Amino acid sequence: MKRIITIVASIVLLMLITQCRQAGDNPNNETETKVIEPGIASLSKEQIQLAGIEFGDILPHRLSGKVNARGEIVLPPSNDAIITPILGGVVQEIKVMQGDAVKKGDVLAYLMHPDYIELQQEYLQTASNIEYLENEYARQQKLFDEKVSSEKTLFQAKNAYTAAKARFESLTLIMNQTGINPERIKNGEFYQAIPIISPMDGIVNAVLTRIGSNVGDTEPLFEVVCRKQLYVELSVFERDIIKIKKGQRVSFRLSNIDAREYEATLIAIGGSVEEMGRVVKVIAAFENPDQIVLPGMFVSAGIHTGEEIFDALPESSIMNYGTGKPYIYYTTSDVNAQRMNFEKAFVNTGFHDKGFIQVSLNDELPVGAKIVINGGYYIAAEASKEEE
Repeated sequence: MKRIITIVASIVLLMLITQCRQAGDNPNNETETKVIEPGIASLSKEQIQLAGIEFGDILPHRLSGKVNARGEIVLPPSNDAIITPILGGVVQEIKVMQGDAVKKGDVLAYLMHPDYIELQQEYLQTASNIEYLENEYARQQKLFDEKVSSEKTLFQAKNAYTAAKARFESLTLIMNQTGINPERIKNGEFYQAIPIISPMDGIVNAVLTRIGSNVGDTEPLFEVVCRKQLYVELSVFERDIIKIKKGQRVSFRLSNIDAREYEATLIAIGGSVEEMGRVVKVIAAFENPDQIVLPGMFVSAGIHTGEEIFDALPESSIMNYGTGKPYIYYTTSDVNAQRMNFEKAFVNTGFHDKGFIQVSLNDELPVGAKIVINGGYYIAAEASKEEE
């Protein structure tokens, strides 16, 4: 019996020893733990190409802070013309309609009145008479110098010539202002109607009269606006106004129209805070050569403050942006390697402008490290798989 027990104990001991040896020789033993360093991922060359991963460096860029504001497009006062006649009359012809593009000097309408004929007649008579009066004044001066004529006669000739000359010059100015060419009058070509002239290049924004209307010299006939340069009038909260200065760059978009971004320059800052909304009005000017932007359009804008050169990366480089723990991926692997290993580095972020973000590294990167500027979220997905 003792011999049987001894044999069974030997067999059990042999089995235990065999199992222990097998466990030590098995490379897939469950007790072995795969160690993966946090934030590290390994991608094949094919995966990198598929993900569109790109590399770059931290480079200097002009960035700024930004004060958000809203407002609308307005016309500069010098670009909005209300056109009234120099002399009243009856509207004979209207040459334009609302929306027409006009150049400076283009005829918008014609007015007629008997007074226009009398004005031209007076101009012609004065022009004809002034030469005679000038010669008479010169003759009397000579006679006076020779003690032949009296000083009174000389003064009379001088006054007649001076008065005629003044009247002639004033009539010439009136002719030019009313669009009448004085040279044509001298040649005997009278105007039956006088033209109403556009004072600038622009668009006819309104036609305020009709054919046959008898209009006075203060009655508006047309409105012509030039939209090649416009203003952006913005409302800035009083808490932000201390950051605002003339000359700052303003970027804006047209509300609910398109995603295109326009740029303007701040030219004026209001002198008081409006009770309604506690805001200050500021004005920025911008060029509008294609005249797509129209007065009255609402805009959302950003006024760029503290604009300087900063070290920055494309916004696509920054992972976890806005969480308080932003980081980037980088690699020290050879760009031609079949597999590349990626690591993460935490950064501090600052100004965010035009697709770039100001960054500073918490720790210096290894020499030759290449920063991932595109495709970082694919690396993050692979890193999370390897950590599972």
